[in-house]
Amino acid sequence: MQEPSDWRRQGQESYLKGVTLVRQPYCQYAKNPDWDHDHCEFCNAKFMATKEHGVLHSGYSTEDQYRWICGACFEDFREEFEWKIASLKAPIEDV
Repeated sequence: MQEPSDWRRQGQESYLKGVTLVRQPYCQYAKNPDWDHDHCEFCNAKFMATKEHGVLHSGYSTEDQYRWICGACFEDFREEFEWKIASLKAPIEDV
């Protein structure tokens, strides 16, 4: 469990506690095709579908793909947030 003072904490408990996550390649949010990227809900790491250097191309998303969590933050907060993991939708290359 991470320290209560961890800089990544921003009240995510109110909307991420106990949710189901899917480990998958990043894809643009279907309800807003103008979005070309997202950020980790904890550390603000950038996710993009394009293969740009320095961005993440896969991670953990809510089932609606609205919220994304990087692999490091997933590992750091998974027990505390009691996340459930859904089946993989597709093979992934990096998390």
